[in-house]
Amino acid sequence: MTTFVPRVSELTRERISREFDEFGPRACRAEVTGLLADENPEILDMMTRCAEDIGTTPDVMIGFAMFYRLLIAEARMAPGLVLPRVTAETRALMVEEITELGEDQFTLAACDQLGKDNPELLRMAESFASRHTDYLGIMQGFCLVYGTLALQSKLERGSVH
Repeated sequence: MTTFVPRVSELTRERISREFDEFGPRACRAEVTGLLADENPEILDMMTRCAEDIGTTPDVMIGFAMFYRLLIAEARMAPGLVLPRVTAETRALMVEEITELGEDQFTLAACDQLGKDNPELLRMAESFASRHTDYLGIMQGFCLVYGTLALQSKLERGSVH
């Protein structure tokens, strides 16, 4: 599945990492969370629920915020590219896909696709998840967010043609 989600470059990954170091992870998390509340509440809700399921909500939300911030940064550098606003319908379609495949199989397939489509974003996700005890749960969250954005983007592009 080809996605229309921006491909994160190594330069952008390094720049955003420095941004989180300079301004502090909590401040960056708060900024991205506020942005998500206004522009993509379905994604914010998914991230929050995943973080709550894992049990270390503030720490995990920092990783999810960095993940989303990377996508925002790349989208802003590409003329005419914006991250899609995920609808409740698209979220429901993603839940159906996960239910059909099973969480573990979904995560494996989604990580594989993320590695093909967006290796620097996968690198960031794996690096963050590896520092936590629930690696799989965190990776499932990253894959859910990415997969849902990719599905929404694909649906929007498909509806245009």
